[in-house]
Amino acid sequence: VDGSHNPEQPGDLQDLSHQLSTLLDQDNNQSIDYLNVGGAILNEAAVDGRPLSSDGKLEVRSLGIAFTELFSGGQITAETGMSQQYSTPLPTSSPLHLGRMTAELSLSAAIDTNGGPAKKRSQLKHSLDDSSQKMMACARFASISVEPLKLLGLPTALCDLISNMIESGNGDGHDGIGEAYEFISEVKDDLKLMIYSPNVYLRDIVMEAANVGLQFGNSLDVEMAALTECYQRSILSACEVAMICGPSGIGKSKFCEEFIRYANESGGIVLSGRCDKLQSRPLHAITSMFNEYCASLSVKDRSTAEKVAAALKEKLGDDIVSLVTAMPNLANILGDNFNVIGNTNDTAVDAQKRLHYLFSEFVGVISSCHEEPLILFLDDCQWIDSASVALLNQIMIMTGSHVSGQGFFFGSYRDDEMSETHPLNLMLSSTTKIHLTPLSKGALNEMLSTTLSLLPRITRPLADILHHKTKGSPLFVKQVMMELYNQRLLSPSLPRRRWVWEADEILDMKIPEHVAAFIAKSFGRLPSEVLSALVVLSCFGASADISMMEVLEREIQEPLLASLDEAVGHSVLGKSNGEFYFMHDKLQEAAYSMMKPEERCLHHNRYGLALGFVAERECDDRLLLTAVGQINHGGLQAVIDGEQAVVVANLNLDAGKIAMNMSDFFAAHSFFSHGISFLRGDWEEHYDLTLELFNLAMKCALMNAEHESLKVLIDQVMQNAKCFEDRCQAISYTITLLTWSGNVPGAIELINSTLTNLGEGLPMIMAPTDMKHHLDNTKALLASLSDDALLNYPVMTNPSKILAVELLAKLFQILPFVGARASVMPIIPFKAIQISLQYGMCPLSPVAFAQYGNFLSLVVLLYTNSKRDTAI
Repeated sequence: VDGSHNPEQPGDLQDLSHQLSTLLDQDNNQSIDYLNVGGAILNEAAVDGRPLSSDGKLEVRSLGIAFTELFSGGQITAETGMSQQYSTPLPTSSPLHLGRMTAELSLSAAIDTNGGPAKKRSQLKHSLDDSSQKMMACARFASISVEPLKLLGLPTALCDLISNMIESGNGDGHDGIGEAYEFISEVKDDLKLMIYSPNVYLRDIVMEAANVGLQFGNSLDVEMAALTECYQRSILSACEVAMICGPSGIGKSKFCEEFIRYANESGGIVLSGRCDKLQSRPLHAITSMFNEYCASLSVKDRSTAEKVAAALKEKLGDDIVSLVTAMPNLANILGDNFNVIGNTNDTAVDAQKRLHYLFSEFVGVISSCHEEPLILFLDDCQWIDSASVALLNQIMIMTGSHVSGQGFFFGSYRDDEMSETHPLNLMLSSTTKIHLTPLSKGALNEMLSTTLSLLPRITRPLADILHHKTKGSPLFVKQVMMELYNQRLLSPSLPRRRWVWEADEILDMKIPEHVAAFIAKSFGRLPSEVLSALVVLSCFGASADISMMEVLEREIQEPLLASLDEAVGHSVLGKSNGEFYFMHDKLQEAAYSMMKPEERCLHHNRYGLALGFVAERECDDRLLLTAVGQINHGGLQAVIDGEQAVVVANLNLDAGKIAMNMSDFFAAHSFFSHGISFLRGDWEEHYDLTLELFNLAMKCALMNAEHESLKVLIDQVMQNAKCFEDRCQAISYTITLLTWSGNVPGAIELINSTLTNLGEGLPMIMAPTDMKHHLDNTKALLASLSDDALLNYPVMTNPSKILAVELLAKLFQILPFVGARASVMPIIPFKAIQISLQYGMCPLSPVAFAQYGNFLSLVVLLYTNSKRDTAI
């Protein structure tokens, strides 16, 4: 043993080394330095790679005999190894002494050649006579058992090491496994592992099924170093982004968990979220990440929670309501009863910008309230939606300016399921990408060795078999190992106190090529009620709230919670933070695949309707979004009749409005489109519902720049609307499309014709006297109203007049691009103000007042009493 090594428990390996160096010269009780573990066996220059001839095998065997004596404290010898009477040391003339001398001579090539030891070795050689050499030859093949060492409490691994050393001389493998040493350097390597990793390779371990899973060793050190360096740069300078990519089952989530553990231990604040292809809640991954943070902070760190609450109230005021809508646990931090009602008066663009601003400010506040770096992590980013990408981009831009390089974002995705045109790929053009690849044979063996607490030399044959069958996929290897344990092909051996396996049977096992098929096959041993519950859970994606599963259990009257708890015991599910979750997405996919494809739609529809009725009754928006997502996964084929179609169309209408209120216009468009599809284009029977769905779908398509979809929707409304007023929204969106496509004259012409149809037409030519007339009328109307009356003016409710003000605002914006009819421009704000004063204020009325004030500021010298009007 290296003298500088300080084992965790005194007396462990240091005492063994001292025994080895003193017992081998028992006559004078002086240590023989060149025969201790550090000097002889670990001398690389002397013994590295030396093949074992017959003499070499005897060399290792002789050392094994010496170790047997050493670690028994001199009680076990070559002669007494099989005897139960081994408590009395034998005299030095006995075969014990001879065994020691044999060990000394056979290790001559491994002895340090610094003079003193060589001289002593020479003396020992010449002291042996012919009879002694004959006795040595007999001792070479003495029957030695390590069972007495086990009875003395020696660690199993060390007993096995000694046994394998003794076996090298006999040419037999212990129990037929063939673990005998072939090179003396192998002995050296194994002793090194025992000395420097005693908790793994020396201590006796508890052998349980849970120990069969893989643990990451040093095989990903390079990748982990790259991620760590990126993180360190990010928190010290500019905010950086890192993405972990690789195929499914390669170990991305586990790798990220290891980094998160490191980040937490180094003082970082880590917020984690997970994207899910079956989740329909708007911005689910990001809002869930922040919502979980709020829940944790409100319980674990009240002082910081109070700082966050004070800062948010100061910065955002009443706008905090919008954040509470997105993440309800924020209310626990704020400590006040907020009226969670969104601002439906915002235009779509304003609402989206406002939510992005609010989330960015929220991130800035929590960053400033923590001294530690803020780290955001999203798993399974191949399923991230476009709205979340846009929000994430805004947060990352603002994070850099808020926290001066104290932020870091990293995520993971399946690179074989995310194209170059994926929104996230387009956003993260300059990113540190870390590719994970399948395990090599060496890396897999290292993991097996660590997991089973067996030396790498012993686990190498098993690693070769597993690598051949799994191609090095960590998830696949783990699942196969669990299957081997279940079939008792990998099991703990009580007599040997270690893991053993049936190599031939494992090699002959028929294993599917893909891990999902293998998992699905292994599910067959689970109880039927557990399988049924897993199938239900899989319909909701990788995870689901426990409270929601309680509701569903009650509504469909099937046992779910107890069975899901049992699945947790089988390591299929995890349970934390109020959720059941699959331990890996491949487990979810395997459970989902157990349903026949034609039956899946019925399951989704059934669960969605059951939850939807509860959500409507209890006004639970989050539950409603989940419910409608399930119904839409079921699709048209699951709807039983027209009455149910109307029900689910109305549910989609409500869900779309909620999504719009959360500024997720992609999700909202999906909800409205599904609602339209459920009605099957039946304008006659469900006219009002269909028109509302189309109008809102057009608004979302415009916001999402889905121009082709918008054209189709406009055509449908123009063909089926019963009156001009019902076509107004379609006309407005047509004007916008014309403007964006560069056809400004066409847009102006359509605006003028529409205003005329609405009774608010504008003159083709405006004379100065006409302008003065409109100005005087506007001033007169304003003069009759006090400031308080204007500030508390009624809201406009007439849809035609709201559209008229909107069209006037658009006309004012685009007229300068054509240069024609410039004389008409001043009358536009006058007209909008007059409509607002007659019918009430709408969202664009303030724009008209601003334009009016700007006009007055230019002509203030021409008119009296203009100062108040300008201020208005």
